[in-house]
Order: sequence, then C-alpha cells, then structure tokens
Amino acid sequence: MDGLDAYVDAKALNAQTEWTMNGSGINQHNIIGKISYAFEEHTKYWSFFVPEGSNIACVEYMLNMPDTAQCIISEDIPIFQIVGDADSPERYALDSFKFSGRIYLYIDEVLKSEHKENIVDIGTRLGFSVVVRDREYVEKCSELARPIVFISHDSRDKDSLVSDLAREMSKLICPVWYDEYSLKVGDSLRENIERGLKEARKCVVILSPNFISNGGWTKAEFDSIYTREIHEKSNVILPVWHNIESSDVYDYCPRLLDRLALSSSIGIEKLAKKLVEAANS
Repeated sequence: MDGLDAYVDAKALNAQTEWTMNGSGINQHNIIGKISYAFEEHTKYWSFFVPEGSNIACVEYMLNMPDTAQCIISEDIPIFQIVGDADSPERYALDSFKFSGRIYLYIDEVLKSEHKENIVDIGTRLGFSVVVRDREYVEKCSELARPIVFISHDSRDKDSLVSDLAREMSKLICPVWYDEYSLKVGDSLRENIERGLKEARKCVVILSPNFISNGGWTKAEFDSIYTREIHEKSNVILPVWHNIESSDVYDYCPRLLDRLALSSSIGIEKLAKKLVEAANS
C-alpha cells in the first residue's frame, strides 16, 4: 500500500518546495509543499505532506506563511513557463493561474475527528478551503483500489457489451478489474490478471460464442476462476450469457448450467445493477 507521500506526488503537476518548521511551540519537521495546476479551471492549489509527529501549531504556522496565501514557491523565483495538455493546442503561462484557496493536507498519522475539524477551522479563518487526508484516507483508497469484480471476457465482445458494462458498473461505485482500466503499457499480463482474479470479490464471466471458442487467455482465466471456487469452497462466478444457448454452455462447462445466470438481453443498465447487487451481497 502506498504511503501518503505517494498521494502528494500524484497530485503535483509542477512546483515543489520543502520547509523546515522550527519555532516556539512547534515540533521541528520538514514539510513538503507542491503546487498543482488545473488547466480547465485555470486555477492552482496546494498539496502539503506533513510528517508524523507534527503538531497543530506546526500546521497553523505553515498556513499563516505568506507563500501559502499567495500560492507561490518563492517571491525570488519568478515563473515564466508555458504549459498545456499534450492532446490540446491550448497553452497557458503559469503565472496567470489564480489560487483557488484549496489546500490538501496529507498528514502522516491517524487523526481524531476533532483534530481534523480544528485544522479545517484554522484554514477557514485564514480564507482557505482545507481538506485533511490522513492514514485512514490511504487505507480507504487502498480498499477502493481493490476490484470488487473481475470481468473475464473475449476481446471481440468489448464493443457489443463489455466496455459499456464496465463503465456502467463503475458508475455504481463498483471498482472493476477490466483490462482497459487496469493494465498499463509494459505490465505483465499474467501477473496482473492473476492478481485481479485473486483479489476480486466476484468474477463476472461473459459467456459468448467468442469466449467459448477462445482456447487462449479466456480459457486460462476461466480455469483459474474455477480453481479458486474449489479452493475457497465458495461461489465466485457471476455468469452472463451473451448471444449463447444453454447447449453451448453445457458443452463448455456442464456445471455452469446449475448456476443462475443473467442475460445481456436485459440491457446494460439493468445488467450492471444486478451484477453489482450480487457482488455486494
């Protein structure tokens, strides 16, 4: 599981600084501050990584610094840089971005609710919109990153069903392991697929003529899912019949006929809803 500093890195698009907090009533710590730029909104905001052991006085001191209010790294370093998205012809000067007042505080410990509220109140009094994220936030993100459902399918069924189904299930706050979402260039197919098959709560199997005729990846996935059911002594498979008859399913795996299946003919939205309900039951 990534630490809080990894989440700060993910937020930062450009500038970074590090301050050593040292003063009366302040625990001495190095705090990392990063400025991120939102191109569409033409705004910028802060993300701070606050190490374990920093007290409220340290956070308050940081929020009161002039650089924080101006959302700049240093007055002595003017920003003359042009930026933009790679897929857009639009370009912007960094010094034209306005500070939104939003500050994300990544505090590397578990905080009590009253401590979080206290920090937010301090930020509000200074005119900031502060979001506090502690270790509990990382744990919850890690849980959400684990797929609830693995979608096993033949690539030839993506356009007719699978891509839309994965999107619809994601809309229902159901994290899915789906190759278009879960694989990056250079990833090991075998390792990532096996991890997804093991971590997912349920495995949706899109049974179609294409799936059944595929003796490669889909057969290997199905065998792994079937083996997991035997090993865990539980029902993992959520079968979906897509343009297929019971005789085809029987020829492929007779045991699947004993499993209540859904048909793709009921429509994407209804199918996604029923699968999410089954996965969460």
